[in-house]
Amino acid sequence: MRKVLLFICMLFPVLCMAQGHKGSVSDCAPMKDGKVVYSDKVDMQGMSKDDLFNAINKWAKKSYGKDVFLSNVSSNKGKGSISVSSKVELLLNDNDKTVLKYRMHINCEEEQYKIVISNIVYQYDPKNEKKYKTYVAEDVIANNGKSNKIAIIKDPSLFCNATFFFVENLFGEVFDAAKDDE
Repeated sequence: MRKVLLFICMLFPVLCMAQGHKGSVSDCAPMKDGKVVYSDKVDMQGMSKDDLFNAINKWAKKSYGKDVFLSNVSSNKGKGSISVSSKVELLLNDNDKTVLKYRMHINCEEEQYKIVISNIVYQYDPKNEKKYKTYVAEDVIANNGKSNKIAIIKDPSLFCNATFFFVENLFGEVFDAAKDDE
């Protein structure tokens, strides 16, 4: 038993650091009307609008309702909408990180929901001096990082890929929350 616990304790830091090492994707910054916007429309056969709303709203409040300084959740059951604004620290590589601020809007309908993540902003301090500067995603990751306008950001693909994988994980969490309530 001790060996198993020791193994798990040794493995845990590796799993925590894995966020920044998932690889790269060819289209990591989808654009809509000149803005970086990630969206997904998911069919959930047999689930009513109310069931979807209740399940996803429960997940949102549990995941984002703990600290008003980090995140905010608002919802409207009649419209089937849930809005979240939040920020999270993203690991870019072994020694670089950024704070990602974003808004997530989920609209529940009969047997489907649509999720949109937008208003993405990075707070970045490459020298780790607690002097964060704020950059909108469009200036950093537009055109998959090829249109980077911020000189201090040397490798915008790190931001692009980390953001993409974070959003994909978020989409998965919402799907799991809805599916688990079936």
